[in-house]
Amino acid sequence: MQKLDLRARRFVDAFLGSANGNGTEACRQAGYAGKPAVLAVQASRLLRRANVRQAIDARLRRREKRSILDADARDQLLSEFAEMTELEVRDRIRAIAELNKCTGRHSIKHLHSGKLTLEQVLGESRMPPGFDPTARTAVPGR
Repeated sequence: MQKLDLRARRFVDAFLGSANGNGTEACRQAGYAGKPAVLAVQASRLLRRANVRQAIDARLRRREKRSILDADARDQLLSEFAEMTELEVRDRIRAIAELNKCTGRHSIKHLHSGKLTLEQVLGESRMPPGFDPTARTAVPGR
């Protein structure tokens, strides 16, 4: 990879920093001169350069790597929270629940035994009075 000159390095810094991905603004901050249309063309040229793209991609990968815990680190952190006796019990239980969700050991099972009739289900639901589920339309006042 060819090294970046000073202004190209400043462009990458600004592009990923205060310019928030705006190439025209990044060019202006890096010291390039000209009207906005000229700066936009310069930004396009810089972004097409392989060494600039590689510098941006490398910086983004490093930023992502620093900001996201991998699964093992996440599990370790939640395990440490669950074992901390100085935390309140509800916080420790929450850490255990989150750990179980992350590892796939958490599932909610709804168990039902017996038979339900349509009338029982509808009787317990919030159907409006007079609603007949077997009819094609609701009959008011029934």
